[in-house]
Amino acid sequence: MLNNKRFFMGLGILQLFISLGAIPAGISFLLDPSGKGLGMATDLLKNSPFINFFIPGLYLLSINGIGNLIGAIFSFRKQKYASNLGMILGSALIIWIVAQVYWIGLVSWLQPFFLVVGVIELFLGYKLMLEHYPTNFFSYK
Repeated sequence: MLNNKRFFMGLGILQLFISLGAIPAGISFLLDPSGKGLGMATDLLKNSPFINFFIPGLYLLSINGIGNLIGAIFSFRKQKYASNLGMILGSALIIWIVAQVYWIGLVSWLQPFFLVVGVIELFLGYKLMLEHYPTNFFSYK
């Protein structure tokens, strides 16, 4: 069992914060793929592979929303795989934001904010992983 309570708590709080924003936004995009419910227009997607917000909403709900909620549960319970989930979900959030900025441009302060949040989530997961695998993470033994 991992012992570093600060990193577990920090990771769990961050994951809960991400999920509480992503779940309602993802549901909104699924219920109204036009994006009007969130004040967005499909014109934003003209340079992306999407015709509406359904697929982005599905990703937002499932990975950034439900995924981070599950990650938060693992983190708050100090579960062994919390570190792995932190690194995976942090990476997924970074990819989400980079793809978003690539396809629609920098349109909100939330994009760089959540890029930093994703980096912090990845870092916290990495720190927990180092505690669990302190010397043999890269060994084949």
